[in-house]
Amino acid sequence: MKRIALIVMSVFMAGSLAAQDYVEVSKNLLKAMRDKDMTEAKKYVDQIANGNPADFQKQIDTQEEKLAFWINTYNGLIQYELTKNPAQFDDRGDFFGDENVTVLGEKVSFDNLEHGVMRRNTSKYSKGYFSNPFSGDWYKQYQFEKIDWRIHFALNCGAASCPPVRIYDDKTVYQQLNASSKQYLDSQVKYDKEEEEVYAPKLMDWFSGDFGGSDGALKILKKNGYIPSTDVDLEFNDYDWTLKLGTFYKD
Repeated sequence: MKRIALIVMSVFMAGSLAAQDYVEVSKNLLKAMRDKDMTEAKKYVDQIANGNPADFQKQIDTQEEKLAFWINTYNGLIQYELTKNPAQFDDRGDFFGDENVTVLGEKVSFDNLEHGVMRRNTSKYSKGYFSNPFSGDWYKQYQFEKIDWRIHFALNCGAASCPPVRIYDDKTVYQQLNASSKQYLDSQVKYDKEEEEVYAPKLMDWFSGDFGGSDGALKILKKNGYIPSTDVDLEFNDYDWTLKLGTFYKD
């Protein structure tokens, strides 16, 4: 009986450790990019590319694990691809829209990852209000349980106005997303008391539906102490598309 118990415990522990494998790979990719080690990063890019979809779905099955893995993977592959060839950013439409990266054995685009998986197939052209009827169904096996507006303050597309990169862990991902949201909003939000208007990140305009529309955005800003009430005019900052890589939070 003791031998059987040890075997069962070993299997249980192995399964628990295996559940972290893909998250750890995504974290290691970002650590390598933070350290500017392209050779090391390539190892993790290849592991993500060659991952087994069935194994992945068994391991990454909670919203926390999905958030950590997909945010890290998106940010890591963006950093890797643009470091390898910055000229790709000259035509951003093709860079984000073409199926140029491989994830779990499938050629996909960065739009697939962001708008298909993380935004549950919401069209990037609809401000968050309509699904994309032309996306195929690859995303369905991996999609988030719900859209979390905080991802917009965590995803880094390589532009100067993007939020800095943080390395997310499934055990602390919600606290990390809160921290990223606060730090990004602190850097972006400006309230003009005399004019009774607030300037917010352009991301809250482009993906308005994810934030609950203008009313939802104002409620978020009020809840976080940026405005005294929601009875103010909402304006949006310009977005700086200058390529800027390697911007990481220190933690």
